[in-house]
Amino acid sequence: MTIPVVSSRVDLSLLHPRFVARLEAFFADDRIVGRVKVVSGCRSYAQQKRFYDLYKAGKGNLAANPDRKHGDGGWWRGSYHMEQADGFCYAVDFRITGGGLRTWEVNNVAAEYGLVKTVSSEWWHHQPRNSKGWFDAPALDGEVVKEPKQDLKAIGEYVDALGRQVARKALRYRSRGDAVKVLQQRLGALGFDAGSADGVFGRKTRKQVKAFQRVERVAVDGIVGKATWGRLFNPKHA
Repeated sequence: MTIPVVSSRVDLSLLHPRFVARLEAFFADDRIVGRVKVVSGCRSYAQQKRFYDLYKAGKGNLAANPDRKHGDGGWWRGSYHMEQADGFCYAVDFRITGGGLRTWEVNNVAAEYGLVKTVSSEWWHHQPRNSKGWFDAPALDGEVVKEPKQDLKAIGEYVDALGRQVARKALRYRSRGDAVKVLQQRLGALGFDAGSADGVFGRKTRKQVKAFQRVERVAVDGIVGKATWGRLFNPKHA
């Protein structure tokens, strides 16, 4: 099942697989089908910092400091919406899009699937876990839990392959593909908000590439060649 979102800008690509399974079950519930959508999903460090800066300036809603560490040993930082050290994010915001449904009803059904409202002033914010562990999901009795394991070797080989691709043909305005998506993700993780990692090298991505190049003191041309790509994974100043 596809998780319904209000627009293509809502990024669910980094949700933990166990979280995805719970969301799919929730949205398949007859009480919810066609009446609720996800309005906010995963964020990069840069996106979370932008929200936080707006909040501190009195121009935005409550937002967590992206550098704040939480949990036993500080295993996660900032907001649960934000990509964590394990590569996943753990929060979504709901919006009621169908009539005859109250917020407390959404929260009650969501809790049955282990999706809990964790911010008292925000009925829409739901998480499958906190720093202590995963919430119970009584509607999913016998939930099959398969914790994903990152194949660091495979990830490294994938990034190296993309790097060789970039060395042959630099990324620039209007480029598309997986290499652009990784570029956007890395920019966001380093504090340069290129927006959602959609794999399309648009004006916003070009602007952030130039900002990154200025900080890293490489040629500021908005084009991602071998030197800029290398700095993305081994920054000296960012």
